[in-house]
Amino acid sequence: MAITPQRFTDVLKKLQLYAENQLGLKIIDTSDLDPYFKGDLDGARIWIASALDDEEELFNVLHLVGHSIQWNVSDELRSLGSVLHEKPDDATLLRLQQYEWEANCYGIFILHQLGVYDLDEWLTEKYTEDMCYLTHFYKTGEKLKEVTDVSRAYQFNRALQDKTIPTFTAWSNPEKRNGIVIDFTNALNKV
Repeated sequence: MAITPQRFTDVLKKLQLYAENQLGLKIIDTSDLDPYFKGDLDGARIWIASALDDEEELFNVLHLVGHSIQWNVSDELRSLGSVLHEKPDDATLLRLQQYEWEANCYGIFILHQLGVYDLDEWLTEKYTEDMCYLTHFYKTGEKLKEVTDVSRAYQFNRALQDKTIPTFTAWSNPEKRNGIVIDFTNALNKV
């Protein structure tokens, strides 16, 4: 059965309430982002591009909530995710892939906390697609919206699993936003 646009809208509303009321994260719709970014974060706030449709917004908010959790429980992950890595060595790429996987594992856990189980396959597909684009970008610096031989050459964990959210108090540096969320929709659309 196909997922309707209304389903994404309904789950997005639940997610926003959960993020704000349960996790202390503020979600801010904005048109004030770098044109190549879909969102940004600082650990307590998530800025999301207001031009996204609800499906894309749902994926990106889930993803950024996952990164916000990581940033609040690990200085190492905050440091890893707040730098744009250009052509990293294979060990750093593996750490980046693990970082992305874990953020999406928090996302699937949150969906389940909301009683949403029909979007597991959708989230896994969105994550896998995003990770293929990111892997190519990290290794080449090119923004391509396609699965390339470069992205196929680097394996990553494609199976998402629930990752319980540790207790944390949201913290941010009010001086700057420094999450890196690249928008591949402005790249060649060959998917």
